Amino acid sequence: MEKEEFISSLSGGVVVLGGCGTVGSLIARILASHNIDVTIIDSTPDSYLVPIFKNEGIHLRLAEQLDENSFNNQSAIFIAPSLLENQIFMGKVNNFNKENLPIYSIDEILKYFTPNKPVIAVTGTNGKSTTTHGLKHIFLVNGYKIPSHGLRIQGNSEYIPALQSRLSGDFGILEIGTFGISGEIKRSASNSHVNMGIITNITHDHLNNGSFEDYINCKKEMIEVAEKLVLDGDDPTLMNIVDCEGKEIYYFGIKDKDNPLFKDSDYNMICPKCGSKLEYNVNYLRSLGEFNCKCGFKNPPLTVYADNIKIKKEHNNTKTSYTIHFEDKETRTVRLPHSGIHNVYNSLAAACAAWKSGLDIDDIISGIESFKGVPGRLEYINQDPTIIIDFAHNPAGVETIIKTVLKLKTDHNKIIVLNTISSESGREGDMAIAKLLSDADIVIPVSSSSVDMSKYIDTEVVKIKNNSKFNKTGTIGSSPRQVEEGLKLALNLSDFNDIILVVGEAGVKYSKNALNKILFENVINK
Repeated sequence: MEKEEFISSLSGGVVVLGGCGTVGSLIARILASHNIDVTIIDSTPDSYLVPIFKNEGIHLRLAEQLDENSFNNQSAIFIAPSLLENQIFMGKVNNFNKENLPIYSIDEILKYFTPNKPVIAVTGTNGKSTTTHGLKHIFLVNGYKIPSHGLRIQGNSEYIPALQSRLSGDFGILEIGTFGISGEIKRSASNSHVNMGIITNITHDHLNNGSFEDYINCKKEMIEVAEKLVLDGDDPTLMNIVDCEGKEIYYFGIKDKDNPLFKDSDYNMICPKCGSKLEYNVNYLRSLGEFNCKCGFKNPPLTVYADNIKIKKEHNNTKTSYTIHFEDKETRTVRLPHSGIHNVYNSLAAACAAWKSGLDIDDIISGIESFKGVPGRLEYINQDPTIIIDFAHNPAGVETIIKTVLKLKTDHNKIIVLNTISSESGREGDMAIAKLLSDADIVIPVSSSSVDMSKYIDTEVVKIKNNSKFNKTGTIGSSPRQVEEGLKLALNLSDFNDIILVVGEAGVKYSKNALNKILFENVINK
């Protein structure tokens, strides 16, 4: 059956069962975007997606159980994949499907509703979310329609990117992640029909499912799928896996080796090509920099790059500016509303992708400078003392955020770090994180792995009383109670002008509620 024939067969309307769920909601929205009359039947009484459904013309029958009238006057039934595996539910469907309407699910959506627009996908270890949202923002402020999945989850794995790419819009801009499982990115990128792939960087992370080499090969899958690639030319690990044959490749990076910001940078790495020591002319951020080896391995020519980087302290915040170069032809000054070398890299990746997608340079700069960042990434949630939360959960991410926050250090304040990071980079990575945190004045380990590694911290360590083991879920290494106790301890140790940095997914997820609870209790106790 051809696409037009399949869509025509649905002209009488369809019912989507489980349409308020993650995958079901996207199935319903894709069908509706093709002018198909869609009705969602779901047992849930309400959903945060209701405004989206109503705006897109989807009919809702919520808090309903299936009965003999559920499928009257319909052409087909679509069912969320999770419900297909529920034998009791499917028994009810078959019982009430008196007219033997065809039953479809995710396979038919992927087969018949291919994206009708360019699709850009972002992957990498650090900076995926910020780069994805920054690139979306550049397109949105310049009048392009960019579809969003609308889900209150990160939504960068399994079927979500593939379904998001099929929503109505001018460009599809997706984040595709991996937990280090072979075939995960390739399957998602292929199902999403990715035209341009962005890889931000590759560092040690998500090693629970294999070695670092396995993880590298997972990220390499984006290179295998995408026709056009935007890659960090300062990353030797990434540059080692680039296969240029038949690909259109653009590189972004930094060329600022004489900048005093980087005079003390140093990083030891083995050349991934020949195994010799890799020489760096300058390190910009952990393994990222201007590198070369006696075997001839070195940075490629950069398509889009930054120099003249400046980071200035303004009160208890920092501001970053730089000069951006487009193939040595045009330059502009960029003033980021959020700080750090990592955000320079993120903005360069977005600028390169937008430029090579046809956007005007001045429009790109306007988009970069008006992008306020992503919640949970260098996010300020309190003043006096300043409290910052950040998702950093591996050595590269922690080094980035520590270097940025240390710019706020004076002779009159302390940097207190609350470490909620679970072990994602192996024991070696946990040790590296512990050593990086030694630049703070006080470290409060909260997660089990951070407590175990606290002996490697060369600064004052203060532990919470709740030292019970927490069985991590994904990258969440601490419980809400542990985060609350750690934050309360940090506040007790701080003065009004100090800075509390909370790192790790648990800290990002639980700190706001914990802070509200602590402040409320303080008011009540007064």
